[in-house]
Amino acid sequence: MTHKILLVGPQGSGKGTQAQILSEKLNVPAFAMGQLLRDEVAAGTEVGMKVKWILESGHLVSDLVAAEVLQARLKRPDVANGYILDGYPRNLEQYGMFTFDEPTHAIVIEVPREESLKRLGGRLTCERCGKVYAMSSGSSIGDPCACGGSLLQRSDDVPEAINRRLDIYDHDTIPMLAKFEDRGILRRVNGVGTVKEVQDRILAGLEM
Repeated sequence: MTHKILLVGPQGSGKGTQAQILSEKLNVPAFAMGQLLRDEVAAGTEVGMKVKWILESGHLVSDLVAAEVLQARLKRPDVANGYILDGYPRNLEQYGMFTFDEPTHAIVIEVPREESLKRLGGRLTCERCGKVYAMSSGSSIGDPCACGGSLLQRSDDVPEAINRRLDIYDHDTIPMLAKFEDRGILRRVNGVGTVKEVQDRILAGLEM
């Protein structure tokens, strides 16, 4: 079966971790929009040069350009059997532009706000590759990552910034979920528990 999975959830829900696990289990690529934009810039493609100019000008990449980048990625042969798209679309505008493919599942990992705050407040990110580590697992600011980079706490992983991001999710993303519900592809998953417990719930949702 082809699995074209959109993985949605508030910040701190564990989307990135679960996307990588699903990628290995289903043998399909997983990607997030931020990484796709960086990959296009690194590859020096036509759209990558456009993205580079936008970012260097201090502007945000428009929904139209983001959709163009995603459409190009979905034309590559490694997505023939599916893919996992982490955190896109985020709002009704992006949903309206995602007309060039038909997802089979939209999985929403749901966690309470206090859980997101707890997780993100203890999160460290590699400044080079973006891999996420947890202070609760013994990681500290300045520790080395396997890629050779160093761990830091992102400026948007402080409580005030986290609450702003969660407000945006509530305002922009939650209304969009109704669209996937209407299409019969929405699956809601409890994101509280161990990584394995959440993974098992997602896999059960895929079989529904």
